[in-house]
Amino acid sequence: MSTTHVDRHGERMSKNALEGMADQINSKYIPYLIEHDWDKHVGTVFYGEVFRLKDGEYALGVVVGLFEVESEFENFKKGNKNTIWSDCKKYLDPKELALTLDDKTNTKDNTRDELIAPRLKRSVADLLEVHLDSTQVLPDGTVYKIKRFIAAAGDLRMELHPKDHPPAHFHVISKQRNIDARFDINTLEFDSMKKGKISNGDIKKIQSFFRYYPEMLIRLKEEYARLK
Repeated sequence: MSTTHVDRHGERMSKNALEGMADQINSKYIPYLIEHDWDKHVGTVFYGEVFRLKDGEYALGVVVGLFEVESEFENFKKGNKNTIWSDCKKYLDPKELALTLDDKTNTKDNTRDELIAPRLKRSVADLLEVHLDSTQVLPDGTVYKIKRFIAAAGDLRMELHPKDHPPAHFHVISKQRNIDARFDINTLEFDSMKKGKISNGDIKKIQSFFRYYPEMLIRLKEEYARLK
C-alpha cells in the first residue's frame, strides 16, 4: 500500500506513519476505494503489516477483500471493529512482497538525491500547498496521506506579522480559497478567521502538516521570534 521511499514530489512516509496505518486497519474496517473515490467502494482492507526491505526502507503490506455480494457492504461497514484481521494475516507474505518491491525500487543513490532535492528547495508555503491537496480526512477525524502526484496551485502562503497581537500565531492565507486563518504557533490550534471560512478538514490538514514536517514549525517559530 505504501513505503518509506521518496515519492515523485520529493516526500516520504515515516515508518511511524505506516505503523499507524496498520494499527487503524487492524482495529476497524477501512474501505478499499478505487482512486480514493467513494463512488468506487469495492471492498475492505482487512489486515496490515509493516515490514523491512533489503535497502533498509519499510513497506506497508495489506490484505484486501473485494465485495462479491451486496450484503458484504453491511457486514464490513466502515468504522466497525475489525474482528477478522488475525484470520487474514496468513494471506500476507512479507518475504514475497519484499522481493517484488526490491526489484522495483533498486535505484541508484544519485537518483534518490535528485528526488529529495525538490523538497529541500520548497518553502513552507509550497509544502503546505502540496500537503493540503494530498491528504484526506476520514469521518472519524483521522488524517491520512494520499500517495499521488499533486501540482501545487502556488497561491497558498504563510504569513507572520511583526509585533502582532497575542497569543503568538501565524496566518494561513489563500487567494484561491479566499481565506485568512489564524493558528496558535505553539499549540497549532485554530484561533480565528480574519477573512473567509476554513473547513474543519483543512484545519486538521494544517495541523497534520506541522507534525509531518516538524523542522518547518521550528523554522516558523524562529522567524516569529526574529520579527518580535
